[in-house]
Amino acid sequence: MIDIKHLKTISTLKDTGSLVNTARELFLTQSALSHQIKDLENKLDCQLFERKTQPVRFTPQGMLLLELASEILPRVEATKCRLKESLNQPISQLRLSVECHACFHWLLPTIKEFNNFWPDIKVDYERGFSYDAIPDLLEDDLDLVLTSDMREQDKLEYAHLFDFKLKLIVSPDHELAKKAYVTALDLKDETIISYPIPKERQDIFKHFIQNARFDGTLKTVDQGLLIFQLVSAGMGVAALPDWLVTPYESQGLIKSIPLGALGLNRPMYLAMKKTMKDNPVYRHFLNTCKQNNNR
Repeated sequence: MIDIKHLKTISTLKDTGSLVNTARELFLTQSALSHQIKDLENKLDCQLFERKTQPVRFTPQGMLLLELASEILPRVEATKCRLKESLNQPISQLRLSVECHACFHWLLPTIKEFNNFWPDIKVDYERGFSYDAIPDLLEDDLDLVLTSDMREQDKLEYAHLFDFKLKLIVSPDHELAKKAYVTALDLKDETIISYPIPKERQDIFKHFIQNARFDGTLKTVDQGLLIFQLVSAGMGVAALPDWLVTPYESQGLIKSIPLGALGLNRPMYLAMKKTMKDNPVYRHFLNTCKQNNNR
């Protein structure tokens, strides 16, 4: 494996022209430097430069490694500078909103874990759910948004968290419960129960029913538990993420069915300003979200 220290060594050797000067520049003994270079040559199974030349003359293989060093080392230094700058601008809070009601199922444990590492940073999710939080993010009224829809991609960074499967849920005795999967035509006359989100933003209409005819009814409710209760009572059907459906289906309260023969997969993103994508606090929150959603 080629390490950063190897690239730095070979680059310094080119700049100084000798092993003696390179050892002095890197604060190494000549013995330690020679051992490091020999170990690298053994790993790569090639000679990097001709011995006993002044200045050092690199082999073709050594020149390839120098090219790599010239590409990588400046990027490493630039990243160090950005990280240092971000740490010099302390963050006291992260203002978060979600465009998915069902996210709260896993979001709250994620926030708790994040705060165990960053106890001085408050994650403010008092705004909670918003069906269109991106404008607030653009206006700097929010720092992070959980969403399945990418908009304003030229201004925002969208970090992919995971993919989830959207499933139709029906009462166990519903006529659709026996089907291997449902089609858009199967839903033509159904009552679809959903969170209070505009129809054009709902995944089941935007990505499944699309332009198919729908003569049924759209009924909106505020609470997820109420959706399950209404569906279980045979008062309509709903489309929800698989992680939210499983506990209720295991109790026999509802039956889940794939949307289409291949199922309907949707992504979940964490949106932020492009200027913050390398901030260590933001990156830690992103990684915590990913770790808590190993699907």
